[in-house]
Amino acid sequence: MAAPTENRGVRRVGLKTIPALKTAYLEHELNTPNPRRQKVALQELASHYRRRTQLGPADRYKFEVHINGLIAVSSDVKVVRWGLNCLAQMGTMAHSNTPVGIALRRYEQYPEIVAAAVAALSKMYNGNLAACPVLGTVDPLVKTLAAMQNTDHAKLDLSGLKIDISKVDAEVLKLALITVGLNRSVENMFHPSYRNGELLKVLGEHPDPIVRQYCVWSVIENPTILLTDLGVPFGSLEQQPPNVQSKLLQLGAKQIKDPIERQDLIRNGTYLSHPDAREGLAKGVLDIHYDGLDEVTIGWFDSEANSGVREILAEHFAKHAHLSGTYHDKAIEIYDTDTTLRQRLLVGSEGTRLHSILQGSSSSQGTSLLVGFEEDLLGLIIADKKRKVQLKVLMMMASPMKQTHLRLDQEARDMSHELAMVSGAAQQIEVEFAHAVRIKDIQGSVLNAKPKVLHFSGHGSPGSLCFENDQGTAQNLEADDFAEFLSYLRGVECVVLNACFSDSVAKGAAKHLKAVVGCDVSIGDDAAIRFTKAFYRALAHGETYANAFGLAVNDLNMAGYRGEAAKYKFTVGSA
Repeated sequence: MAAPTENRGVRRVGLKTIPALKTAYLEHELNTPNPRRQKVALQELASHYRRRTQLGPADRYKFEVHINGLIAVSSDVKVVRWGLNCLAQMGTMAHSNTPVGIALRRYEQYPEIVAAAVAALSKMYNGNLAACPVLGTVDPLVKTLAAMQNTDHAKLDLSGLKIDISKVDAEVLKLALITVGLNRSVENMFHPSYRNGELLKVLGEHPDPIVRQYCVWSVIENPTILLTDLGVPFGSLEQQPPNVQSKLLQLGAKQIKDPIERQDLIRNGTYLSHPDAREGLAKGVLDIHYDGLDEVTIGWFDSEANSGVREILAEHFAKHAHLSGTYHDKAIEIYDTDTTLRQRLLVGSEGTRLHSILQGSSSSQGTSLLVGFEEDLLGLIIADKKRKVQLKVLMMMASPMKQTHLRLDQEARDMSHELAMVSGAAQQIEVEFAHAVRIKDIQGSVLNAKPKVLHFSGHGSPGSLCFENDQGTAQNLEADDFAEFLSYLRGVECVVLNACFSDSVAKGAAKHLKAVVGCDVSIGDDAAIRFTKAFYRALAHGETYANAFGLAVNDLNMAGYRGEAAKYKFTVGSA
């Protein structure tokens, strides 16, 4: 096997930080309940990292925690996959090891999620895949190709890596093409007589449209692959499915050298019917500008119906307003007339004169640009969080091996969905999830999260709660030790123990808290999940801990769980 085409060690030279407003915008998008917006934000974050632009240390921690939560509770497979793709570039074992493992087990039937999870774990274990037992059932070729994305090739066994494109399935081809696009493949990986770029021409005719999409993506991402290597001709654009159209338009807008050919491609792309195709084109023009481009983009924006495409075009206008008077005027016009696009305009203009104008100066007509919008995006997000994020919840979950299986993932997912559906919330509930918690993780998790409500879901027995040890089996935390830990904490007001026989533990902790919730006997899964949803829904509407408890018990009664409802106990604390 030929040596890798370049040194695959981790290089830290030339790293840049994602600008503050772009960081704030991405955080804002990840906090929306819209899975598509979450996915797009994750895609953009991954793209920044591929281009060696990263989050600052404090933001990285916040984003990683939030991405872990999305991976754990999102029911959208694309959100999960792109969350894993982000962790493959920025994840740390301390924060992300457990949720990645959970996703790997839950989505084992989705090859792309399995591969993304392997890449994330390879990042965290620094290529030592043998030390990660959860990968035991993953196909060795899949493990190797996924790990190649971010791991020094010297740490991997590549001696038998041969991929016969006429025999392997499409999923393996996609993984191999990812390594090509990231410039982390082994040369002649597909054929001893042909470089990898040349094989893209053959794979560009593959019947699987995702394989063709990855072929085009590889040319977009890898600067060593030539446009002449592309096996999907631009002339076939209208015959391709929307996913391939999207990548072709993104590539052509950026790399076609002939000005007339490029202008024609962009113009024709604006008329394609599928919004995914037009969104790919918008991504292609986002970072480019040349004389005459505004002849297409201004009219395109005015006739575009898709909000996602309009957002990218608005950012494009703001980013290049210093090069085009037309763009400058259009950005101001949009800012004055469409409040939904102001965020993207501020992000696109960050660091430019236009940004200052949009924040506080007057337009040439003397009309203030800040009517009803006196803060920029970052200020708005910070102010909104100060105003609404009043209750932080840390939800710790543990269901050790050899214990009765509990549907803790469903409890977390249903809780998040219920909070997202609250209309006119009196306070915003911010939930951080900690999965498969070990006793040695408890102090660090609570001190890092700084919650007002500490929620435990799992197994319990009289006088103790059941967590995990390093082997994933049960380890009990005694009530006295738990109460002593709480005595040292500042800020925790309420503890909810959604576990069997936990009332004795809850009562022992009451002297250090305002309120505690426990169960005096065994509690069923369905009732536990329903109680959690109702309790936090009530808190989001501004109810007290006592009223939220009463409403949750009432919800169980109304749903026919009277016997289970009676098992929940509320104790007023003395703190």
